[in-house]
This record gives sequence, C-alpha cells and structure tokens, in this order.
Amino acid sequence: MFPADRLKSALAVAPLTPFSGHTYRIIEELWRHDPLSAIGAFENGGRYNPPRVFPVLYTAGSRITALRETQALFDTADGKLADAPRNPELLLTLEVTLHAVLDLTQPDLCTQLGTSREELVSATPSRFILNARGKTTPTQDLGAAFYAIERISALKVPSAAHPNGYCLDIFPDRLFTGEHIRIRDEHHRLRDDIQGHKQPVS
Repeated sequence: MFPADRLKSALAVAPLTPFSGHTYRIIEELWRHDPLSAIGAFENGGRYNPPRVFPVLYTAGSRITALRETQALFDTADGKLADAPRNPELLLTLEVTLHAVLDLTQPDLCTQLGTSREELVSATPSRFILNARGKTTPTQDLGAAFYAIERISALKVPSAAHPNGYCLDIFPDRLFTGEHIRIRDEHHRLRDDIQGHKQPVS
C-alpha cells in the first residue's frame, strides 16, 4: 500500500464509475425494523472500516456471494459446499443507484493505488486480533483513505469469500444527490431507503 500522501494524490485523480442495479444483503430477522442500518459494521468494524470510525453498508453482487460473505455457506476442507444452523435471517435485494464508485475489481486501478487483489482479499493479518489491540489492517487503512476523499460513495471490491464474486461496500453518509439505496419488496412489507444529499466535490 502506498504511503498516505501518495495514496491521497492517486485517489484525487482515480477514475470513478456509476453503478445501477441490484445488490444483496443478509441480516438477522431481529433487525428487520432497521434493515439498512450500518450500525453493526460501525461498532464492530469490517474489512474496509475500523471499529467506531465511520459506517459502511456491506452488500454483495449476488445471492451466493452474500451467503458466502456472511458464512451462511462455506467450503469445507475437502472442497464441498456446506452450511450451518443459524438464527432466522432475511436475504434482502437492494435497488442501488450510485454515481461515484471506486472499482477495485480492476487490476490496473489497484496498481495505480498501490494495492492488489491479493491484499484486498487476504485473511491476514486478522482484523479481529489487530482491532482488539487498537490497531488496523491494511484494508481498513485503505477504506479510511477512501472515505476521507469525499468524492467516493462506494467501493466495488473482490469478494474474499467467493472467488468469482464481488461486493459493493457503500458509505451511506457519503451519498450524493441522485444516489439511492432501497429495498426491493413488491408486497411493501419491508420498506427502507437511503437517499443521497451531498453535492459532488468539484
């Protein structure tokens, strides 16, 4: 990863792309009253955010990726797909429109920013161990740099749990006017949305 100053300069000119489509999110049924909340990731941290620093709404590009990312499905040691008993959950389909996505599934862009796919999906060092010691991982440091550049509303990143999948990790308090996230539910039983209000950074 580049030093902070070099990374900041690279991010200032990094190309951003729009995203319009569906992503997927799994939540425990316990949280159905606030299904688009990022409070869990805020409090506990995630791959791209240190605990209690800023929120990230973690979503996946497919149902299978969402299931793998939340460890509802996983590969066993002999390569078979397995699952495990879990509390009741909801698998949400989100309708997403974003204008300022940093696409880290593009190898050339990763190189431009001083990172790589290998660094982005690595399980080491453990964020749980480092965060418990008050330290952060390289991907959390990257996420903090991305968040600080207020021209970015989301990251498209390779999934660490599904080799052929990707995740769309959204900064919900960085959404620009015209960007939105809403739950797809034609029965209108589960309704929530986030509308952007920030003006683009010139």
